[in-house]
Amino acid sequence: MQGTWLARRKRLNKWIIFAISIAILCLSVLFDQLTKIWFERLYIKNGTTTVIDGFFYFALTKNSGAGWGIFSDVSWGQLFFKILTPIALLLFILVFVWAFRKNYKVMQFGIALSIGGTIGNYIDRLRFEQVTDFISFVFGDFHFPVFNLADICLTVGVFMIIIHLLFLDDNAVFRKRKKCDDLEGNNDAN
Repeated sequence: MQGTWLARRKRLNKWIIFAISIAILCLSVLFDQLTKIWFERLYIKNGTTTVIDGFFYFALTKNSGAGWGIFSDVSWGQLFFKILTPIALLLFILVFVWAFRKNYKVMQFGIALSIGGTIGNYIDRLRFEQVTDFISFVFGDFHFPVFNLADICLTVGVFMIIIHLLFLDDNAVFRKRKKCDDLEGNNDAN
């Protein structure tokens, strides 16, 4: 009886994590689109707003390329992203299903954020042929490329996936190994 209850609880927890992951995905797309609409309406006339002088600004920009404007100056850039994005989304979904089956919570959350960020920018590409960016940081003379909430979700999601793969996965590079290896060595010595 105890084992059955624990199995049900594990299954329920797994589905709760799944539901939270889907909520994260949907909310990241929703907030990304709402912030872009808000900044387009608010800043289309006002230009740049200083939040912290010499460091943090809101600056509405349009990017027809990828991060740092990569491929923005080539005629085939938009077609490239319109083809590549669905392929990337399909791969993210396949990895999400795998992570769900393995019950990898951090990876599921990371993939959900990555999918949400990818969809948020893909909506812009389909609607406007470019992505709306508005968050700007300056470090001395270096102006970091302007970005948006979808970019943040995608970056944090990929970082979470990397953390899972490096530290949390069963075969992670930096995962602490159980002391079984040490015990086996001591048994051989006796």
